[in-house]
Amino acid sequence: MEPRDHFVEGADRSLEQLNVHYVRALLNILTEAPFFYRADDPDLFDYLRGHHDDVQQFFAHYFGWELYTDRRVARLIKPHECNAALRPSQRDMFDLTRRDECTVFLLLVEFYEKMLRDLNVSYDDESAVRFLLADFVQYCLDRFKEELGVNSPHDRVVLEASRTLFPKLIKYRFLEQVEKEDAAGDEQLPAGMREHVMYEFLPGIHCYRPDILIFKEVIKLYTETPPETDDDDAPGAAPSTEL
Repeated sequence: MEPRDHFVEGADRSLEQLNVHYVRALLNILTEAPFFYRADDPDLFDYLRGHHDDVQQFFAHYFGWELYTDRRVARLIKPHECNAALRPSQRDMFDLTRRDECTVFLLLVEFYEKMLRDLNVSYDDESAVRFLLADFVQYCLDRFKEELGVNSPHDRVVLEASRTLFPKLIKYRFLEQVEKEDAAGDEQLPAGMREHVMYEFLPGIHCYRPDILIFKEVIKLYTETPPETDDDDAPGAAPSTEL
């Protein structure tokens, strides 16, 4: 009996030799959402980590995708978009096109890395990293003033960008809302905020590493371009995570 062909030439094993129930579950989970976290299913995640090369070979051979895994998260990376007939708004992917949302997302990743340093924790630590939305909005306002001075956008611009961005970050599992409560009457919150909302960073946020030069390039848009419109397909800096 001849041995079965391997998915990639030179591979010493094939996906078909693995446990079919685990494999079926993994293939479904990896294509259901941008991120598969260890906390979702520790046993299945550990199985994936133990057979990373076999699963990676399958996706590389049949789809041309890359499989990324670390101790806390696994994700599929698609290098190309295949259906040119689809508009950006028709793709189910995390794809930011609005200037303010792109900038606030870059600042969120910057804020996340700052929190890791301030709390003296690492990405591999099991402890949750949580923050108040008001603290993040204030961080954004301070960074805008640092970069743009008197040309900084109004507070409501940052707040509105956060209000539209954060539901997307929850949908694609960058963040999880932990709690929400009314602020005390004497508390000072950024203009337009009436509640304390706490969020927890999920491992997917760690997949992004914005360079400070990228942020400086994006910030130039606030002095070089007119106010943005409501066109969902408008061009712009667009961090993306495909399924």
